[in-house]
Amino acid sequence: MVGRGRLLFGATALLALIGAYAWCDGTQRELAHARSLQGTRYIGSAQCKHCHPSHYESFARTYHGRMTREADATSVLGAFDDRSVEYFGTTAHMEQAGTEYWFSFHNGRDPAPTRVRVARTVGSHRYQQYLARDGDVYFRLPIAWDVARGQFFHMNAAFLTADPVLDASGRVSNVDYNRHVTRWNDNCIYCHNVHPNPGLDAETGRFETQVAELGVACEACHGPGADHAAHNGDPLRRYALHGSGAADPSIRNPGRMPAARSAEVCGRCHGQRLTSDIERFHREGDPFVPGELLSTYSTPLTRDTRQNGEAGLFRARFWPDGTPRLTAYEYQGYLQSPCRAASDFSCESCHAMHTGDPAGQIRPERTGDAACTGCHSQLSGTQAAAQHARHAPGSSGTRCRSCHMPDVVYGLVSIHLSHRIESPAVRLQAASGRPDACTLCHIDRTRSWASAAQGHTLTDDPAARHGLSEVSYRLLAGDPIERAVAAHALGQHAAAAADSFQDERLGLLLESAENDAYPAVRSIARGALEQLLAANPRALAALSRYVPTAPHEERRQVLQMTRATLSSRAPDAAKVSQLRASAQALAIEIGE
Repeated sequence: MVGRGRLLFGATALLALIGAYAWCDGTQRELAHARSLQGTRYIGSAQCKHCHPSHYESFARTYHGRMTREADATSVLGAFDDRSVEYFGTTAHMEQAGTEYWFSFHNGRDPAPTRVRVARTVGSHRYQQYLARDGDVYFRLPIAWDVARGQFFHMNAAFLTADPVLDASGRVSNVDYNRHVTRWNDNCIYCHNVHPNPGLDAETGRFETQVAELGVACEACHGPGADHAAHNGDPLRRYALHGSGAADPSIRNPGRMPAARSAEVCGRCHGQRLTSDIERFHREGDPFVPGELLSTYSTPLTRDTRQNGEAGLFRARFWPDGTPRLTAYEYQGYLQSPCRAASDFSCESCHAMHTGDPAGQIRPERTGDAACTGCHSQLSGTQAAAQHARHAPGSSGTRCRSCHMPDVVYGLVSIHLSHRIESPAVRLQAASGRPDACTLCHIDRTRSWASAAQGHTLTDDPAARHGLSEVSYRLLAGDPIERAVAAHALGQHAAAAADSFQDERLGLLLESAENDAYPAVRSIARGALEQLLAANPRALAALSRYVPTAPHEERRQVLQMTRATLSSRAPDAAKVSQLRASAQALAIEIGE
């Protein structure tokens, strides 16, 4: 009996060893096997939270994590408290009824207002937009919420479209109040949600739209997680994976991808794209899965991209040399950057999704100049930076981004830094028609001056011919984005301009806030004035009544009260008229 017991025990142990060996061998092969995540089921971030609570919580604090949500008391930021906003003959009224939020629109011609319920919200950082629903279609409403100022505004003040024109009798002749009412199902859905699928039936025009999850959540960057969750339900596999130090083939981690693949995960949404099979995208959704080649399904838009054989459709979205000048084209700027030549340089070199300030999501160790000196360590000291930049130690001119990533990008009533990282070259940027970093900082100077400081002579300088600084000239004679960039610059870099220029730039901004034809430009001029007048409570109080979308006479009256509190120098009226007449009237489609 003892012998048989020992034999039985030995056989059981042997079988266990064989099973363990088989498990180890199978697991090792599974872990070593690269696989496609195409066709894998999405499970939602709530499932990810079970094993990754800290990552879930850190991402939930970001604006990405709150991008698109059902409308309720936790998501709606706007004050639906019976206030109204009037814009060129149409009044929008906002109210809350129980747990629901409503807009009413009345143009004075129809017998009754049009009343719609807010179904979803989009955004929570600078601005919040609202979606209503009509059957199978969600559409963006024409009124949005300014988070910082706590007020509603018409979307024409966010996108680069001019005011309506009044005819000889003072009536609006070309107003399109609903110009920015956009269908969500096959537009906004692609970048603001996980695994978007419009579900468009081309024959009936009906939508059966689905997303794996509203908003930007875990699986937008890591790929579908069903296999990952199933495999890692086995603790022994988790231990084997941890011991191997290898990447888990059942999920994607942008931080462990080659730099180019990692950047493409961001570029999917931060680099507007064009596909040769848009019908498939609308019918079945965007097939891209993190870790794949983005170019398999689409290519980033450029200045010269053709659509259906037609050229020039996207030129206004880029500076003449091809540099992006709108947000949502950061990936294109990255592709143009010399830093990309470093094999390990990607978006994650500076940004992090689970740490740092949600505004910008810059890695804590990469804030300020550390974003650059992490690689260019020889420039990390104050004196080394000053010698490199040829500016006074500690001044704004020694900040890396001031010269290498200047503010030349427009995005929703604000100006952002360029993601084309490069060295400033005034002569080249003047020839290419792009703002240069030097005169965006030295706002009282011409390009001739800046180019001479770099050892070159300009053959033509329109601003100098008109006796204006480069920024002043662009504020009056530029196209809408040039004017927006110039208005922003005039509110910055006070130390880089001569004291004598203070009154002049106040006058220029006041003129722009009153008379520029684009409410978005007027909004940025207001923001610049607020920065310059931060220490002048009397002027700020007067300016607080200014509304960029108000009729001209109302704007003029408010700005007259503001002027009365200031020492400002109004620009020459004849010169302003001449330059504004030469400015390019351009409605810039920014892909909204």
